[in-house]
Amino acid sequence: MRLWDLATGDLLRELGTDGAGAVAVWTDGHRVLASGGGRIDCWTSPTGWDGRLDTHKLGRVPGRWGPLGSGAGSDRNSVAFDADGQLILGCCTDLLVRQWSLGQGACVQRLTGHGTLPHVVDLSRDGKRAVTADIHGEIRVWDVDGGTGTAFGGPDDWVNCLCLSADSRTVLVAGQSQGRTLWTMDAVTGKVLQTFESERPYRATHEDEDDEDDEDRSTEVQTAQLSRDGKYVVSGGEDGLVHIWETGTGRSVRTLEGHTGSVSALALTPDNRYLMSGSTDRTVRLWKLDWDVGGHSHQDSEQQVREATVRRWKVG
Repeated sequence: MRLWDLATGDLLRELGTDGAGAVAVWTDGHRVLASGGGRIDCWTSPTGWDGRLDTHKLGRVPGRWGPLGSGAGSDRNSVAFDADGQLILGCCTDLLVRQWSLGQGACVQRLTGHGTLPHVVDLSRDGKRAVTADIHGEIRVWDVDGGTGTAFGGPDDWVNCLCLSADSRTVLVAGQSQGRTLWTMDAVTGKVLQTFESERPYRATHEDEDDEDDEDRSTEVQTAQLSRDGKYVVSGGEDGLVHIWETGTGRSVRTLEGHTGSVSALALTPDNRYLMSGSTDRTVRLWKLDWDVGGHSHQDSEQQVREATVRRWKVG
């Protein structure tokens, strides 16, 4: 894992993860947390590595090895942090979703309900609400403190990415469901609130699912994020493009071009001014977004959202 200076584009340091990679990263500018291989590593700049929380050891009894499969998963989007970097929520291969406290060094909650493997998760900023999806497309919205969840969707759906809005009332979903590839839903009722459609809808050849060459994946959405104010959705996928949408109308207001491979990761700064995109083309791009975050009419949306690539890193 590499730490970059966004202002200069300089590589500050490489942070080792023992070859496990990083499936989730959190930083407040001073500390960096990364999850990979079931371990949460912590670095404090500039002193370096602080310590490690091994989630495999924190099952039923703090400090002891938990049951088989009780550690955080190693898939992309299978681990999430709260806003303070103190609570970690992870999908586990024993079909549970667990929450660990970095401060206590212990597993503090177990969420039970998925019948198949949960593989995607997001956690609210206060750590009180979570949303997960399993490999059969069932989405569950959880009251984390109470340990209860409500199920929506499945069994013919697929979810690549989930994102809770800042107020935890809306869930952004990227995947496949009844012809949809990107949509928002009410976190309480599960009602679809808005869909976001490209010009060419997703079309999979279900009769030839075993033959990837017969499946059109060019509009498959791999990753998506909600802006902090909830007014915009940013998505990336197999077509190598980054799309910006209006949340309220579902309209596409800008397409960012530059990647030559699938866009698999996105991150917005808290002020919505900068966007980072990661791609299978082995580059990370930093975009400066020039838009009116205070509100504007539908007619001038496209003119208000402009962009410029200000940094580009070759990471492989």
